[in-house]
Amino acid sequence: MLDTVTGLKELLEPGLLGNYTWFEAVEVIAFSPVQTTDEVLVRNIFSIYVAEPGERPPEPKQLFLDKKSRKLKGLEGWSFRVTKRPIGIIELLACIEHYGHTGVWIPLDQKALQVGRLVAAPPMFCPPDSRTEVPLNAVLKNNFWSGSYVIELKDEGKSTLTDLVRDDVLFEELSEWLTTMLPLNIARVPDRIGDVLFQIPSSALIAEFRRPPGMPVYLRMAWHPEIAARPVVGEYRVEQDGLIASLARFEFPVGAASLDIPSTSGDLRFSVWDTQKQLLLAATAPLLAPDGKWRVESYMSTGIEQPRRFKVKGPVNTVETHEIGLTEPAGGWRGHRQPRRPEEVDWRARRELKARMKQLVASRRFVQYGNGNASPQEEQRRALEDIRHLIRTASQGAIYLWDPYLSANDVLNTLAFCTDAGTELWGLTSAKPSKKSSCDDEDDDGTDIEVTTAREAWIKAQQDTLDKAFIGPSNMKLEFRMSWGIQGSFHDRFLIFPGLGRDRTRVWSLGASINHIGAQHCIVQEVAYPEPVLQAFKAFWDQSNQPEHLIWKYS
Repeated sequence: MLDTVTGLKELLEPGLLGNYTWFEAVEVIAFSPVQTTDEVLVRNIFSIYVAEPGERPPEPKQLFLDKKSRKLKGLEGWSFRVTKRPIGIIELLACIEHYGHTGVWIPLDQKALQVGRLVAAPPMFCPPDSRTEVPLNAVLKNNFWSGSYVIELKDEGKSTLTDLVRDDVLFEELSEWLTTMLPLNIARVPDRIGDVLFQIPSSALIAEFRRPPGMPVYLRMAWHPEIAARPVVGEYRVEQDGLIASLARFEFPVGAASLDIPSTSGDLRFSVWDTQKQLLLAATAPLLAPDGKWRVESYMSTGIEQPRRFKVKGPVNTVETHEIGLTEPAGGWRGHRQPRRPEEVDWRARRELKARMKQLVASRRFVQYGNGNASPQEEQRRALEDIRHLIRTASQGAIYLWDPYLSANDVLNTLAFCTDAGTELWGLTSAKPSKKSSCDDEDDDGTDIEVTTAREAWIKAQQDTLDKAFIGPSNMKLEFRMSWGIQGSFHDRFLIFPGLGRDRTRVWSLGASINHIGAQHCIVQEVAYPEPVLQAFKAFWDQSNQPEHLIWKYS
């Protein structure tokens, strides 16, 4: 553990990554009785300690975040709780040293926690999410800008948590409960269960870059006002199909600058290296680098400092709080990504998307729900997670959700999980959810006062739900409409990805409405002929363009 203590001390050097003075400790623990005794065993499920600047806050009046412990059916006698409190740097380092000497993990002012054999891993740098998600960000705190260093004490054997890690349903249920209190989705990183993590955010500087087609790369860098500037270099690297298509290292001065590099497309990685301290200060996960053949308003995605935070009712009808790390192009929200000439096709992007879709189908992520032994709530949760994954990975600038029973809560459970703030999100519902009678949409000519009043009341309720859901700005280009009194009603449910240009449309049939998808048997599958579906959707959408059709639109 000496290397861990040394590594933390080095990263916590004042002015290196920030001026950190204390840690925020979050510990997920489990209590269980010891057989034939009156003792209670306390296990570490997951612990993370995040370095924080400023004055250390006082101890909380309540140690536990949860109002009462959580029990899971299948783990008899186990009860789970979550602690959150400040802890000093010296005290935390002493805990690590004590474990190194004794093999016992005793957090400050806590009982000893049972842990597996913890193995210290060297410091790693975790970039923020971009076009590619970094799984570890699901449990890190606010890793949205330059990135964070992470040091792990890894429980590789999971010997003390065997009953939990072998049951995916129990683990998912535990993770869902945690997300009602914290943006801590341990279900995304099940290999980290039992681990102890230390996160040191890299806040010494902020670097920005973008590349218009046929133009130099525009650079901008600013140091934190409390940290003295040091010489740094940047690296710009583009990879395509495993090949290094472009690589440039350059001096990175404070303020604005430009860099001439060859125009090529692929996965772009950008980093900033501190030449004085020999340390990585900022990095990105793979972004998209264009080659000049495609017209967009802005090309480079950068992290948005403030994530999208919102509340939504989940499958068990309990209110959940979600926090979605967002990216946007450096020049702001972008429009559709379309070819410069209609006859051009991005064949490589087409091949990559087909391969990605085949992988999703082959892995059976989007096939069948509600036909096993899992509960309806568990299957609905699984279906929603799969749809969210598809929204995050298959989006190419626009996503359309078409569901005759689509509500504001359904939008929050799906489209709100898109991580690209520039993606155009359209939701189209029908008047069916607002009607007490069985009359069809095409019979609704607006003259029936009772029907009109019910429809307007339902629209108002959806507006209120969306207005109250977001904690801060939505950062979401959402337009939500209701189709009624036009060319007829619709029944099928589709998730449409139209944003890649000619011959690029992909459509998925959902099999059931979002409000109960997975709760009963249904099949979600890719549509073989997507263009007619897209054309039909646009016909309904274009005819639902009056003020009385609009439910909600970003401003």
